[in-house]
Amino acid sequence: MKSDYIAFSYYCTGSISHKNISNDVAPNYYLRHGEVENPFVLENKWGLGIDSLGFRDIINKIYQKYHIPIFPVENGIGTQEKWDGNNPIQDDYRIFYHEQHIKAMMDAIEIDGCEVLGYLGWGLIDLPSSKGDMEKRYGMVYVNRGNHDLRDMKRVPKKSFFWFKEFLRDR
Repeated sequence: MKSDYIAFSYYCTGSISHKNISNDVAPNYYLRHGEVENPFVLENKWGLGIDSLGFRDIINKIYQKYHIPIFPVENGIGTQEKWDGNNPIQDDYRIFYHEQHIKAMMDAIEIDGCEVLGYLGWGLIDLPSSKGDMEKRYGMVYVNRGNHDLRDMKRVPKKSFFWFKEFLRDR
């Protein structure tokens, strides 16, 4: 049986130094023991490295190893955002993140020759993160709620929503 494509999620790059990893540490624990800050990669509040070249690199590595189409099904940046109750959130950092990652993906396609089926930014709407935290927001649409306070649950498009709408329309 052969797969039609490989889907994967990509949010960040991590860096590891061998200096803190002893010989008895299993490879699946290298990150826990050896993770270090990379001075060449920006990080968000949670220490996740924002690295569009890492995105291009992983597309290339997967494609060159398996020679079947690649499909990034999750790609985004988590940040803390507060809505003032009136104006759209000015999330230029999210626009920059997606611009850079889409450019890196297009370079993997057009320059490197990788076959990529599409791109799914994570996500359209704010939802609890994998740890159930509403304060870490990924969406292009703000949901007016907190971790324990549901407020009015109003959906408010952020600046990135309108940017992405234009981006898709122009292509």
